[in-house]
Amino acid sequence: MPVLVDIPIALQTEQIISSGRNAKIRPGLLRDAEKALALAQNLWQPRIVYDWFEVRAVEGEQLQLRAPAPSGQEVALHIGPKADLLAPAEMALVSVITIGPALEEQVHQLQVAGEGLLSYLLDSAGVVALGAAGETLRCLAEEAAAERGWGVSPSLSPGSLVGWPLRGQRELCALLPIEKIDVHLSQHHVLEPHKSVSALVGLGSGYESNKVGSVCKYCALKDTCWRRREDPS
Repeated sequence: MPVLVDIPIALQTEQIISSGRNAKIRPGLLRDAEKALALAQNLWQPRIVYDWFEVRAVEGEQLQLRAPAPSGQEVALHIGPKADLLAPAEMALVSVITIGPALEEQVHQLQVAGEGLLSYLLDSAGVVALGAAGETLRCLAEEAAAERGWGVSPSLSPGSLVGWPLRGQRELCALLPIEKIDVHLSQHHVLEPHKSVSALVGLGSGYESNKVGSVCKYCALKDTCWRRREDPS
């Protein structure tokens, strides 16, 4: 299964302090954010493991997949009531992305040292960096779909898509050798290091969009979350 390393991440300082669309940046905050970003650039280690699966069917709230050769094993994922988002899918790109443990370890050390603001900003930089690393997978899905004249689904993740609880990561992560990127799943179904995420994108001729969108519009926090991704128009 493919593993990607040395993934470029380019962030602007303003991206890690956008806590609200209309929020004013107080004097000095930009300087602190620049310091956090400089720290982050020496701490994140983005890596991705992924693979392609054949979509066999969507039956009720379940997605039926066939693993690639040589196993060809058929597996079922319980997606929930929004499984219909994958009804047009003919292929699925399954991935786990991480930026490694070093950044969150530094966040903890800063908290202990009483550097609350810098700790918060560094943590925010990690969140944005993880999203930026995920752009590599979104582009991969879009390019593969374009080659076939297909479209793509939104990016779907357990715990983010309504009706697909966090425990769904147990099934999804079992499809990939996540140990190859030093990620493991806790007994509470949380990926560790914490700056890690699992995702599934459907590809198929029935999709109208050629850009991987988000499922933020289905989230209860959609009107207040500063991390919300807007769907491409």
